[in-house]
Amino acid sequence: MTVRKSAGYGILLALITAVLAGCAGGRDRPIAERIYSLHPEGGPTPQHFVICSGYGCYDRHEVSLSDGQWASVRVIFAPPPANAQAERVLIKRAVARMEHLAGAATGTDADLGGTYSNMWMSHQMDCADETVNTTTYLQMLVADDLLTKHRLGGRLHRGDFFDTMPHMAPTIIDQETGAQWVVDSWYLDNGEPPEIVTPDIWRTKYELWGSTGKPARS
Repeated sequence: MTVRKSAGYGILLALITAVLAGCAGGRDRPIAERIYSLHPEGGPTPQHFVICSGYGCYDRHEVSLSDGQWASVRVIFAPPPANAQAERVLIKRAVARMEHLAGAATGTDADLGGTYSNMWMSHQMDCADETVNTTTYLQMLVADDLLTKHRLGGRLHRGDFFDTMPHMAPTIIDQETGAQWVVDSWYLDNGEPPEIVTPDIWRTKYELWGSTGKPARS
């Protein structure tokens, strides 16, 4: 089921929300509150979770995975990874799998990497939507004890409209070293493995390190 926060304001309201509350580089509180508000009775579960699209969570989609679909996520971590580096590879695959399943169930599989050049496309996501959704996927992995080398971190922000466009992404923390890793799905189309890189790399131009070898459609 898809729920819109309001009707009548359309794309303009969604875009303003994304810029002022969603992707604003230093504004973390609205995103933290949104992540909580989507599952106020408890954390997301495979049986029921909510994902966002439409810029700043303008559209909210309820998703329910079957036991078989969730098993296709769990099997990614069997056997358990030997170290944190190996686990990050599996996290990429698992997030991509969940994004694919959720996308097929909600129509958000039409989402393309980047934001503004695709803004008129149905179910497109900005970095705020992607941050909320990826956090939701990571929360479900943690809740099912599938992550043994990492814990969920907070969100990182960059950009202030003057040097570059504001952007954000969730993080994971290496439990042994304390190192922070950014998990960023925004650059890539629905169902593709997210980028997982250090904050220092993430803050540089994507075309210098991104797996696609080209800038995102920003």
